[in-house]
Amino acid sequence: MTSMHTARLRLAAAVLPALLLVAACSSGGGSPEPDSGTPNVLSGKAPLTTEQLSKALVTDTDVPGWTVQPSQTADTSDTSTLTADKPACQPLADMTSSNPRIHRMAFVGAAFAKTTATAGATPDVINQMLVASHAPGDAKKVIASVKSAVAGCTAFTATDSTGTKTPFSVAKGPAVPVGDDAVSWVMTDTADKKTGAALLTVVQTGDTVTAYVSVKSAGGAGPLPVEVARKQNDKLKAALAARK
Repeated sequence: MTSMHTARLRLAAAVLPALLLVAACSSGGGSPEPDSGTPNVLSGKAPLTTEQLSKALVTDTDVPGWTVQPSQTADTSDTSTLTADKPACQPLADMTSSNPRIHRMAFVGAAFAKTTATAGATPDVINQMLVASHAPGDAKKVIASVKSAVAGCTAFTATDSTGTKTPFSVAKGPAVPVGDDAVSWVMTDTADKKTGAALLTVVQTGDTVTAYVSVKSAGGAGPLPVEVARKQNDKLKAALAARK
């Protein structure tokens, strides 16, 4: 879909690593899928596998009025990593990194936007999401570390896998009425304040974490995709409850 591709390029231009790129890194930097036949000894239930996460991913049918495109999980040597110059800010960089400090057991991604009235038209807002499963207790650690970083980190310089440095400012985002716990923040490329901003939202649902990146096609942070986030939370709850 041309509009989705265009919006992804806009996000890349904002120097924020694309979550879809992370989801595509199934080899160089992606996390291995857990063995669904070996339940975790701590919980008695294994983390959701890539297949289970894929089945739990929201679809167009789940959210009428939205268009959802799952990401392709092709092998790639590109690892979208981001390292913050301030340790306190690293949890924020980790959310869009393919090699976070708190390991993802499995993950899937998608791009989604409000369905446009005209076929091929660029939507006003483009969203990307990464749904990840974690070992028991790790999802809570992820959300706690991010909330602490949002509270104490106002700016940092990030270095990506190519060595490119980008200065970011951080501001608290809107309240997120979804999930077991959640937080949002606005990250702005201070070298491009007009268009280089995005709203990042992280939602914990049991042993899973869903990260959202929302940007306006014209530039700037997009609004919180509450409708989609609520449905995604519901589907993950059902998938987690169905584990044996």
